[in-house]
Amino acid sequence: MRPSEQLRFWAHELAAIARTGLEFATNDYDRDRYERTSAIAEGLASMTIAADFTPERPYLPDLWMASPKVGCSVVAFDDAGRVLLIKRADNGRWAIPGGVAEVGSTPSANALRELYEETGFTAKLDGLVGVYDNKFFGSMAAYQFYIVCFRGRITGGAATPSKETLEVVLVAPDDLPEDMSELQRAMLRDAVAAPHVVAPAYQ
Repeated sequence: MRPSEQLRFWAHELAAIARTGLEFATNDYDRDRYERTSAIAEGLASMTIAADFTPERPYLPDLWMASPKVGCSVVAFDDAGRVLLIKRADNGRWAIPGGVAEVGSTPSANALRELYEETGFTAKLDGLVGVYDNKFFGSMAAYQFYIVCFRGRITGGAATPSKETLEVVLVAPDDLPEDMSELQRAMLRDAVAAPHVVAPAYQ
């Protein structure tokens, strides 16, 4: 990768961090810092463009067309065949570990990061289970989003709740909590049903 290409990727990642920070900032001081960070990212990105490239709108702030959000999740099993579940802090419902993908990370890296942050466990991925559309399952969420779901095996760690998770438990796949959405159940069901299927390519 050429230095200019690497700089552009870093600028995009920095801009994404700034936008996420602005979304959750709780005071003017933090908002000012993230706005400055966004401006720096825009400046860095502009340095990677040829001088004769003059778009009608600024390069980095262009969000292009609106599209579904992307999340990454892991159906993680222990040696006894139990599956790892979290009780979410935002809605109190049970789910498999997962979260919103971050700019600059591959889907698999996003999934493993969310797994560790939400549960305290590490895992090795066996493969891709599938990609799921929340609207197909009748979700009432404000946004449409796709979940890239992986199957994995727990390799270490210990159950550690976080600010995003009230509880972290290992349960038998046929003994799931009642308060669990159909989308979550579908991903888990598919992961259980296909433990030895040759996995498609993924990053």
